[in-house]
Amino acid sequence: MPVETSLEAPIALGPFRLRVDPARAAAYAREIGADEASVPLAYPAVWLAEPELFAKVRELCASLDVVPVHESQSFAYESPLVAGESYDLSVTLNREEKPPRLTLAASIATPSGAPCGRIETMLRLVPRAGFGSGS
Repeated sequence: MPVETSLEAPIALGPFRLRVDPARAAAYAREIGADEASVPLAYPAVWLAEPELFAKVRELCASLDVVPVHESQSFAYESPLVAGESYDLSVTLNREEKPPRLTLAASIATPSGAPCGRIETMLRLVPRAGFGSGS
């Protein structure tokens, strides 16, 4: 099994105060075939695309001339998320050389600091050359 090699010091982002939008959570549940009465476990994945958070991922990928490709994602909860409630999301970005990937490790907490869960997302970094010139 290859040894993962970190290239740089991790980058800490946040915390970001984000809200579980009830309509968005229900729509997300419908799309994945889940019960609309509760917030799906994977719902925080939509938070990872928030502009102020994803801007750093986009900036890093542009500087490396790579495209991030979703490789895996995992969620672990200490308590369920509640529609309409706000949470603090803190993210650490770690870039690895072998294999070339970017890992986003995130923690979710209530505004008072009580831990709710953790997310880990791995993005494989693929050279942009294989995607053409963008035209």
